[in-house]
Amino acid sequence: MDAPQGEYRRKVLDELRVRCIHLTTKEQFVGLPEDHEQEFPADEPIWWCAQTSEPLGPDGSEACRENCQKPGRTCYEGPVRL
Repeated sequence: MDAPQGEYRRKVLDELRVRCIHLTTKEQFVGLPEDHEQEFPADEPIWWCAQTSEPLGPDGSEACRENCQKPGRTCYEGPVRL
């Protein structure tokens, strides 16, 4: 069963609190859905690193949601905290 749209929105916002600022996906150009809208229709988003413009980061590892939330990664740059 799919999660309610508000839950999807919260999940994405939580991820953005730790995701490397250089991780890029087509989803970010679509914007977050409102509660009445369907979430991003693709099963798996396409990721790339803004530093390399490739699916690999400068350290040679895959640029993806799971790998780019790790502060221990040499190329990781976390979001600015105000």
